[in-house]
Amino acid sequence: MKRLAFYLLVPLFAACSTGPYLNPQSAVGQNALLIRTCPGPHQAISYKTTSEELDWVHLLVYAALPGTPTRPDFHHNTDTELRMYASLYTPPYMRNLDTKEKWDAAYSTPPPALWISAASPMATVQLANGKSYQVSIERLKTGFDPREQWLDLYSPGTSLGSGEMDDFILTLPELFLNGEKIPTAPIHFKKREDRYMPVLNC
Repeated sequence: MKRLAFYLLVPLFAACSTGPYLNPQSAVGQNALLIRTCPGPHQAISYKTTSEELDWVHLLVYAALPGTPTRPDFHHNTDTELRMYASLYTPPYMRNLDTKEKWDAAYSTPPPALWISAASPMATVQLANGKSYQVSIERLKTGFDPREQWLDLYSPGTSLGSGEMDDFILTLPELFLNGEKIPTAPIHFKKREDRYMPVLNC
């Protein structure tokens, strides 16, 4: 019985491989988890405005390799895709609620409207061999609400190229949140594999 329990517990403490993914590196922004409560590789770059009023809205940008589940039916994508969605933290008016008056004021305040837009929907892809071309990012053609329901890592993205891409640089257009510029920089995506400790509820 003890031996059986040992073999059942070993996988929980052994490091798990993520399989290949596209690791992003950028001079601006922070590397981020796709789901911030679950351990694993930092597959996204997180960007935010410099405004304290909007610094709780983080735009996540990541490139999904072929085989990534995709809404609505969770089919697997066949191309390398750019996917964008937001991670929302605590807004300023909901922080430091240490009195009943502050609590009441915060919860009676309507949530602010949020909108992410771009100067252009066009992004530039530069391959390792030096070839470059532009792609039109579907989500940036009209802009989007970062609170949009079902907008997450499984939302359909924009194809960056046919099949699997393992090394390229992506330059985004100018991005804005409620008209305020979101500082960005070219993102170098390169395929790699990591190991991490598993968590049962992720």
